[in-house]
Formats: sequence, structure tokens, C-alpha cells
Amino acid sequence: MTKREYRIPIIALLVVLGLIGAACGSDDDTSGTEPTDTTEVTSTTEATEATDTTEATETTDAAAGEPTIRVRGQDFSESVTIAEVYAQYLQAKGYDVEVLTPAGFRTEAIDGISNGDLDLIIDYIGGALTALAPEEGASGNPDEIVEIIAPLYQNIGATLLDYSPAVDGDALVVRGDYDATTISDLVGAGTVFGASAACFERPQCFLGYTDPDVYGIEFADTVTIEFGPLLGEALAAEEVDAVVWNDTAPQIGEQGFKVLEDDLGLHPAQNIAPIVVNSVLEAYGDQLATDLNTLSAAISTDDLVAWNIETDINFQESDDVAAEWLDANGLS
Repeated sequence: MTKREYRIPIIALLVVLGLIGAACGSDDDTSGTEPTDTTEVTSTTEATEATDTTEATETTDAAAGEPTIRVRGQDFSESVTIAEVYAQYLQAKGYDVEVLTPAGFRTEAIDGISNGDLDLIIDYIGGALTALAPEEGASGNPDEIVEIIAPLYQNIGATLLDYSPAVDGDALVVRGDYDATTISDLVGAGTVFGASAACFERPQCFLGYTDPDVYGIEFADTVTIEFGPLLGEALAAEEVDAVVWNDTAPQIGEQGFKVLEDDLGLHPAQNIAPIVVNSVLEAYGDQLATDLNTLSAAISTDDLVAWNIETDINFQESDDVAAEWLDANGLS
């Protein structure tokens, strides 16, 4: 079980109880007779203070050597499950891990690493490319993306570790009976387009679809939809004709939707990869990087789909999905 934020009130309660106990002890000390040997009392007090100081120093040194690893998923189910998998795996390995409440998306995740609020994030490398180097063209080759973004993470004090074979690619999705098989087929089709707010600002999303130098699609209308299952609901209800989703969304197969071929290569490779702040890597040494790389190598795209089925279709909690997968794979 990972440490969570509710531990703070417990600590506060212990502090209050300790203060109450100290107050009671003070009353007892003043009610008796004065010590007959003040030298002995002074000596004992000094020894106690010295011992307390030594213990406090040792505790501080231990904490400094093995810092808590704070990890947080982005605010959608797949990312939450991925964060739980990495956190629970590290906890089982003996690392001190704290799972924070999921919040925000990529911008908030990268900001959390940059400003010291987070120690570990797991992100999609193509999305990181868009965020960190929006002027760079998309690439379907993960090694090319890593070559660009790894030094950019170093610039904010973090290390990009090995990417996983697990890929959650961007997908332009239509209903199964929609008359299109490639993204280019939407040119002149009068398509009603739906996507999250972030898509409308990204060159590898709406801006690329509509750019005359890329796909040059003129959509009949656009609708902003919260990222996640609501995209599928809008598509099934024919409120829109095409949505930008992740190709590991289980509703695609369940509802007979189809992913259009990205025939002009707009979408980048989207392997998942952990990013760790350098101070934490240095504190734990090479073993932390080795452990994280081992886990990344064990996760497949099929695993992402299976996790999403459990959370989005069967409504299982992400932490339970993570625990079951780790146990089944001998990683807990």
C-alpha cells in the first residue's frame, strides 16, 4: 500500500497528543521537591539532549539519502492506472513512495517535475515532444523523439528513462459505417469534428488536420468534448462524426468504431516512459533507474488496453487493477 496524503492529519494528531503529554510531565516535575544534586541533573539532561540530537541527525541523514518518491497520474483513467503500477511496483521493491491525487494533464505533470512538486511522472513521449519542442516535426520513430526530448528534460532537472514497448497512439476515430479509411479521406467530406480543448492548440492534432500544408481538412463544425469516454458517447450518438482519442480506448472495439490511417504521418510515436528528477536518481543510485527500466520493458500495449477495459468498462479502481496486474506478473 503506498503512502497517501491523509497521513498528514495523523501526524498532526500525534503532535498534539505529544504536547499534551509534555504539559502533564511539566506539572509533575514542579510538584516535587528540588533535586539534591543539581550537577547530576544537569549531566543527565545534557546527555539526553546529546542523544536526541544524534538520533535526529541520523534520521535526517537517512531521509536525505532515501527521499520519498512522489508520483502523480494525469487526470484520465489510463494515466492513473499507469502511475499506480509504477508506484506499487517501487513500493514492493522497498522504495518510499507517495501517490498524489491525479490532477491536470501533461502541462501540469511537466510543471510538477520542474517546480519540485513531483519526483516521478510517466508520460507519452510524442506528447512530451509537442509540449517541450512544438516547433519540431512529428516522428513515428521513438528513438528520434527521445533524442530531442531527453536533453530538454535534463534542462529542467530530470532524466528520461527507457521507453516502454507499450504505445498509446493518437487516433482519429469514426463510426464503423463512416465512409473513410484514411485521414485524407475527410477532405471535403463535411465531417463534424470533436476533441478535447488541448487538441485545438496542438500542431499534431487539429492544427495539423486543418493546415493546408498537411491534411488541409475543412470540418463542417467542431465540438469541444472532455477527453475520455464522453468522446465515444458523442460519436455513438452521432453528435460528431470523428473524434481524436487514444487508440487504446476499449470503446473503439466494443462499439465497432474504426481508427483512420494517419496516411501523412502527422501523429508521433507515443510510447510511455518514466521521467525522474535527477536528485532522486542520485539519492537512490543506479538501482532506481534499473528497476524502473525493468518495469517499463514488461508493459505492453495489450496491457494498456486491458487496464482500460477494467477501469472504463468494468469500473474497477485503478489501484486494484494495478495490484492485480503486478501480482499476476510476479512484480509485486
